[in-house]
Amino acid sequence: MRLFRTLAALAATGALVFAGAAPAAAVSDLPNFQIGIQLIDNGHEVGQMQVTPFATFGGGCSDWAGDPNAFDPDGARVLLMPAARGKLGDRDIRLGIQVTDRNNTETGPVQWTAWASQGGSMSPDAFDTNYFDPDRVRVCLETRTMPAAIDLYDLRVSIKTVDLGGRDQNGYRQYTPWLYDGGGFSPWAYDSNAFDPDGFSIGLEVY
Repeated sequence: MRLFRTLAALAATGALVFAGAAPAAAVSDLPNFQIGIQLIDNGHEVGQMQVTPFATFGGGCSDWAGDPNAFDPDGARVLLMPAARGKLGDRDIRLGIQVTDRNNTETGPVQWTAWASQGGSMSPDAFDTNYFDPDRVRVCLETRTMPAAIDLYDLRVSIKTVDLGGRDQNGYRQYTPWLYDGGGFSPWAYDSNAFDPDGFSIGLEVY
């Protein structure tokens, strides 16, 4: 009798999973969102913001962002933008960044963060093909179904620039506000001399 009462109590609280029962799908109450990137040169020459599609639309990459003359920007900032309506739901996400030079003839590979369900991460540094002074940058947002039993409470995005082909890592990583708090822009990120970085890294922080 005591065993049956224990089983009944576990079943009532959801702590008992019967053989063959499918685990509940993970669903987040966070708002749907998109990310963007913007570049700056000479401290005041700001290029156009470029944004990805929203996460629940499948994500994707933004258009290429540059400074006003699309040549050797000095810094970058990222945007975390919640949608006016709609929830993230069952979407797992990761972020990517890619850089190019010389009218897209020297384009490096996309560098990705870990998935949100894996705890997020900073991406490896993204470079163009010669690891030197890229002209334009774009960001990417990729989605998949969130694994069962993963709870995603909040997230934010970060950006860092590096120099000397990645050997100079002394610039500061800059963070957006948290998504649950409304998101927004990060501060401008620069390398250690705030001049013509060689690479860019994007970050996804979750809890």
